[in-house]
Amino acid sequence: MAGSLRDQLVKAGLATSAQAKKAERQVNRSNTPKSKKSDEPKKPDVKQRAQQLKKAKAEKDRAAARVQNDKYAARAQRAEIKQIILQNDQRSKTTTDTDVPYNFVHGKKIKRLYLPQAQKDQLISGVLVIVNNDGIYHFVEKAVAEKISLRDPKRIIVDHQTAADKPSSEDDEYYAKFAVPDDLDW
Repeated sequence: MAGSLRDQLVKAGLATSAQAKKAERQVNRSNTPKSKKSDEPKKPDVKQRAQQLKKAKAEKDRAAARVQNDKYAARAQRAEIKQIILQNDQRSKTTTDTDVPYNFVHGKKIKRLYLPQAQKDQLISGVLVIVNNDGIYHFVEKAVAEKISLRDPKRIIVDHQTAADKPSSEDDEYYAKFAVPDDLDW
């Protein structure tokens, strides 16, 4: 007897070749151990993955909301500072022929403003402070400048009463050797 049982049944006419192939496939399936596919996730894994994705999306949304809120807060703070400056501006609105120049440093540039002598004296004595309002310089009182400085210290341009501007005792000793003319004006 040459050939397998399948071949013999097909030759005898008891089964067709399609039936024989189908039977062989069923035998092969039942003989091989069933292996779980690692590609196909279990139902609890799907739920867990969905929860993780939901948490990640919620955290991403919270981060985006924080960034947006920070932008709104910065914009509100800028508006508040601008309002404080404009309400307390001491700079004279008109210019006259008697205005004197006042030079100060903003960043790395020397700026010049023309103002009445009384305001210049107040700036030098520290009663008035120069603040920056988006490129426009305003004069405000010292108390108002402190409020502005709490919100944004970069807005204070010239304050003659700060501790950083006061010379130390070492500087006093060194510069005591040099005479300063009374009419010095820069």
